[in-house]
Amino acid sequence: MTDAVLVDLKANIRLLPEVDADDFEAIYQAALRAISAGGALHIISAALMGIDGMTKGRAADISQSLNLKAKAIMNAEQQTKLGIKYATWCYSGTPCRLHPKLPSGEEQDAAHKAADGKPYLISRGMFLNSEWTWPGRQDGCKCISKSMIPGLDGYDGGKPKGLVE
Repeated sequence: MTDAVLVDLKANIRLLPEVDADDFEAIYQAALRAISAGGALHIISAALMGIDGMTKGRAADISQSLNLKAKAIMNAEQQTKLGIKYATWCYSGTPCRLHPKLPSGEEQDAAHKAADGKPYLISRGMFLNSEWTWPGRQDGCKCISKSMIPGLDGYDGGKPKGLVE
């Protein structure tokens, strides 16, 4: 994992109201092991369950969120390392919010749906709802990206039409 992923992971754990200073290091280490193992979310969940009042559902949500946020950064870094400059946002078709049956998150879902098929600069991400983000980065996001590789799918290697910068 790169420094950017490690710094972001620490910041995301610090934002969790359930994780106090005494629990931080154990949760951080568990998250490192889980993400390094390719998304072994049970490792993070088990560590989170050691916090008083933590429910299984909340531990699962936190585990998935931490993993997806790290994965979004790692994917962008990997694409950049391979020399891929642009990608296309791909909406999954499933609402991009934590709980699909609840009305909260409609703005995020609408923005992600509107971004479907649009190109973006991988190093920056897509500007949605007043912030720069990558597919899978925001809580509840189920979107992915499709790398734009010169010579494939009619892409000539130049600046894509419709690019939002």
